[in-house]
Amino acid sequence: MRRSILALLLLALLSPALRATAVAPDARRTLDAMGAAAHTIHDYTMTLISQEWDGDKLGPEQSLVAKWARPFKVYYKRLCAPHKGREILYADGWNDGRLKVSLNTFPNVKLNLDPHGDLAMGGTRHPVDETSIVYLVNVVLENFHRADEKGEASAEDLGYETILGRRCHKVRLTTKQTVTTHVLGPKETLWDVEKEYDIAMAPLLQENHRQGWEIPGDAKPGATVRVPRYYGAKIDLWIDEEINLPLRAEIYDGDGVMFERFEHRDLRVNVGLGDKDFSPANPEYKF
Repeated sequence: MRRSILALLLLALLSPALRATAVAPDARRTLDAMGAAAHTIHDYTMTLISQEWDGDKLGPEQSLVAKWARPFKVYYKRLCAPHKGREILYADGWNDGRLKVSLNTFPNVKLNLDPHGDLAMGGTRHPVDETSIVYLVNVVLENFHRADEKGEASAEDLGYETILGRRCHKVRLTTKQTVTTHVLGPKETLWDVEKEYDIAMAPLLQENHRQGWEIPGDAKPGATVRVPRYYGAKIDLWIDEEINLPLRAEIYDGDGVMFERFEHRDLRVNVGLGDKDFSPANPEYKF
């Protein structure tokens, strides 16, 4: 009898750990499948719905037509105010590395901008070369694996949910977020900090939003920069069961505040986009 009671107590103590062991491999398999699916994407089209931190809260939804192809080429067209109809083209090694912009005004103003400059970064925390569903998957997985190697990460299987009419596997990634500080030298910028600490600009700006920095150029020499170790302290992903790509992502900072959210609607991969889709000469565009 005593032996049976001890066995039951031991089972009760171990069962949470056993459940965690059973769940974690499912979440990790889903993540592995997501990474493999992103690797096979040659191009895609979708409607991108995004929300980014705006001052002291999560901003309103923004919607864009998005086209992307390898090697890195991207076209965006805004579907909402402000700047409805604005178009952007960017490709690695093209246009002297500049971002081509059509403001869709009358008369139509066309610009060639430094993709990391203050004008290009106005209204967004993501430079154009830190966009795309492939970038999102890669940066999330790289951060998770780096944290996992240090014993600072967990992956939780939250079951299935239907979103955007698709059955998705919901996975929650958590990391033990820590912060270091860096004082900007006389010629340093926030882009130098991003490169040195291997952290994307969006979480870097979020960690310093209380300093009133809205664009990287707001950080001046002598400023003390708070640098997060990981992209997010918690990331919820809704991963399409069929195509193994995230249809929704919600990303939280170290204070538990959601600072960005993405939805990938009408996502179609490997549709055969060509040069015309990324050319200012495309008659459907207004460049």
